[in-house]
Amino acid sequence: MLLIVFIIVGSAGAVFPQSATPGHDTKIDSLQSIGFDIPIGELSKLLDFQRSLFLDPTAKVNVDWNDKFDELYVSEISSTANRYAYAIDSDQGNQFISIRGTANLRNALLDLEYWKARSAILGINLHRGFEKAALAVFSDLEPRIKRDMPIIVSGHSLGAAEAIIVGMLLMKKGYDVEMVVASGLPKVTDEEGWKQYRSLPVIRIVAAYDFVPFLPPHNFYPASPYTQGGPLLMMLDGPYLAIADPSYFDDIPAASEIIGQIDAHFDVIDHRIWTYCDRAKEKLGGMEIVPFKDWTKYALPRGDSSDAPPK
Repeated sequence: MLLIVFIIVGSAGAVFPQSATPGHDTKIDSLQSIGFDIPIGELSKLLDFQRSLFLDPTAKVNVDWNDKFDELYVSEISSTANRYAYAIDSDQGNQFISIRGTANLRNALLDLEYWKARSAILGINLHRGFEKAALAVFSDLEPRIKRDMPIIVSGHSLGAAEAIIVGMLLMKKGYDVEMVVASGLPKVTDEEGWKQYRSLPVIRIVAAYDFVPFLPPHNFYPASPYTQGGPLLMMLDGPYLAIADPSYFDDIPAASEIIGQIDAHFDVIDHRIWTYCDRAKEKLGGMEIVPFKDWTKYALPRGDSSDAPPK
């Protein structure tokens, strides 16, 4: 989604939703206690895996991750210049599917195929480019999947959109989808689509000042817009977290006006997978949840630093 240019339109006077968290900041022992059914250590590990899949050649991915899984396979999808990893952890009893985010021009062109198309398989409206990419992954992936083992699907950016659609395809075909972890996720369907797949266990993760979750913008289909479909866990600085209502991501102008009041802005670096990894690691020593209306008090943009990945 990084090459999509979005236009700031709409009302700047929208009322921002608030999370249901009490007080100002409240220490929490787990993400499960606030409705996100994944341990913070597991989330950090999945994001690290995403980072490796994005940055590293296949040989390095295998060297760094082989001892963490019983089986590990990295597949390159030539038709979409896409990439995913399939792994099995017998001790944990799960299959893992991890899908890379936008990494090249062909991926970016898929991001830009933002028009809705009715999915012949899923029976809902989907972002055409995301469905095309997800179907390519699913076709290559399905022969490897074991029927008797739960599946965890994850992805970042374009990979997050694909992970959601792959999760829907797996569920439609009767596989046991334990969770879909989508970070830096753009929107893939509309309210009708989410109603039909409301039982899909999606964990939505966003970082402060990441613009991609606003895309495609609400005004592209005003009568039946793309939507995020459920609460999103926003990672702030240090130990801090907030819960965003999906409607927050309907209004780019309102969000831009709010952060503009503290002389901040949305930035590509705040979308990068390594920024997500950093923000997750900051919470391994403890977490505090804050009201969403106050989130700008607990995070600064990281876009002032270099856009180059860490060494």
